[in-house]
Amino acid sequence: MAVPVFRLLPATRHQPLAPLVRVGLARFWQQTMADDPELSAQLLQQAAQQLGLESAPPWPQLRDAAAHQLAHLPGPFGRWVREQQIDLPRAFLLALVGSAETEYLVTLTLSELQAPNPGNRLAVHLALSILDELFGPDTLDALDLNADLLVNDQLLILEGSGPLSLRQLRLDPALWSVLCGRSAIWPGCRALTLADRELLPQRIRRQLPHLATLLAKGEVRGLVIRGHHSSGRRALAAELGQLLGLIAIEANPELWQRQTAFPLACQLAGWLPVIGVQIGVGESWQLPEIRPDIPHVILLGMNDAVAGREMLELEMGVPEERERRTLWTQHLQQPALANEAAAALLSGPLIQRVARNARLRADQEMIGLQAVHIARARRDLGAERLRLLAHPVTRHIGREAIVFPPLVTQNLNDFIARACNRESLWQDLGATLQASRNPGLRALFVGDSGTGKTLAASYVATTLGAPLYRVDLAAVMNKYVGESEKNLGLLLDLAAAADALLLFDEADSLFGRRTDAKQSGERYANMLTNFLLTRIENHPGIVMLTTNSRERIDSAFTRRLDSIIDFPLPGFQERLSLWQSHLGKRSPGENLCRTLASYCDLSGGQIRNVVLTAAGCDKPDRPISVRQLLFALQREYQKLGRSLPAQLEAIAR
Repeated sequence: MAVPVFRLLPATRHQPLAPLVRVGLARFWQQTMADDPELSAQLLQQAAQQLGLESAPPWPQLRDAAAHQLAHLPGPFGRWVREQQIDLPRAFLLALVGSAETEYLVTLTLSELQAPNPGNRLAVHLALSILDELFGPDTLDALDLNADLLVNDQLLILEGSGPLSLRQLRLDPALWSVLCGRSAIWPGCRALTLADRELLPQRIRRQLPHLATLLAKGEVRGLVIRGHHSSGRRALAAELGQLLGLIAIEANPELWQRQTAFPLACQLAGWLPVIGVQIGVGESWQLPEIRPDIPHVILLGMNDAVAGREMLELEMGVPEERERRTLWTQHLQQPALANEAAAALLSGPLIQRVARNARLRADQEMIGLQAVHIARARRDLGAERLRLLAHPVTRHIGREAIVFPPLVTQNLNDFIARACNRESLWQDLGATLQASRNPGLRALFVGDSGTGKTLAASYVATTLGAPLYRVDLAAVMNKYVGESEKNLGLLLDLAAAADALLLFDEADSLFGRRTDAKQSGERYANMLTNFLLTRIENHPGIVMLTTNSRERIDSAFTRRLDSIIDFPLPGFQERLSLWQSHLGKRSPGENLCRTLASYCDLSGGQIRNVVLTAAGCDKPDRPISVRQLLFALQREYQKLGRSLPAQLEAIAR
């Protein structure tokens, strides 16, 4: 006799084997709860509606039809049943537990069948009784279930710590949603959208097809993508997912490690899991055993470590200067500005963001786009995180605002020139230099307080059009072992991503000479210095340090410096220029400036204090009086514990 054919999945809104579950439950209810036919009638009515029939067929007919159709069920549920060669009783059990998570009538029926025992989920003893009634005795016993594929692969979770027969079966609703073919992304995850492929470095784009082939064939199961914040790692993962015919979704490591059903959901739903991992200094992240073994992507920082098998690593880096120039030109529509901006080591996504921000700033001011708009837009890159560890220095210091001896000015300009050519200077150099290629630059500014070291750092940043951050040692240093290294590592990573300049003011506290480490505090200080020596040497950005004496800096670090610039106290000519530059239009006269430059051996910072004090005590909109200027000068000398020079005392009288 031909087996009747019923549609077991008549519409996408219905769950797999939904009519079978309801008719089976109704059959079991009728056998055990014959005095109360109401729930069984409701179950049969729902089953008939799902099948599109006036009445539900008898259980034996529907069971036989399901057995014939099981291998042809559509959707993820059907695919998994075929791949794992699941028989009808186990498929029914899976559908029953899934329906109990989402269908009120099924949940109510199970609750009534289990009364007076507590719990709304299906207990093991009831599950086995239902299977015995519907599919024959000894279909599955408790020990078989405990070792069954459904439990081993953690589709079904055994809850409770009591006897096995009293434990309850649970199925993660998110996994059941995937098995039902729903399109919702797993809770706590987000789908990665495809970005402009042109934002990725060309060398990376060229590797994409080969990487996709390796992952598709199973020769490589995991891809580790290293890169700084906003380097395009997620865009690359999305592109890779598209080539694999998968949807790239980002998940946190905790979900990957704790929710064992998630990898299976990825396989069934066609997702490429992308795991963003943040690791502290000296730590490693262990990739858990994945079942099933599916392609996955791990996002790491440049210095993080992960342990796993069959992993391939890829370092994002930034586009080459030629590519960056093309991107800047595309987004700014001004080739001249694009040529200047291309010197910054920024990723494609950050170039796009800075260009958009710069155009908005220019539109807001209702003027044409200028280099200053790009510089201001660059200050916003990662500022919300950088400000937690460093203070932004926003002073705009042009060439006309600095007064240094000719040698200092020349050294600064040479340092700036090398910074502008820090990529191209390696071209055609020898193999030994190519082996240690690094675009990073490190400079030490040495001089007494007030000689212009911090001002020089601002001048370098202004000329390069780059953001400058002065490191906040109070925020970076931490009493707990390893935390200071973690903070410094994060600071350097954020600065590298934004190509921001870092200023370590009074660097002696971090880069001081190492000791014999007889005490634990000294050993910790030495460890921190060792960490900094390694990180600063490999840092791709520009770092400037200031100190009052180069002897206080560890010699190992001094050897790693690209430039050491001494800032002497100003001579007569520099002091004269400083007085003129600070007084400006409110100068009381050239002769007094010369007199002050001749007899006052003050630094630039001290001259600044004198002028500000005098200007604050005198009336505005007119030259500062000689009396007020000398009074301010006298107060500055008092701060130094010195007397006003005799030649100026005579003028003051």
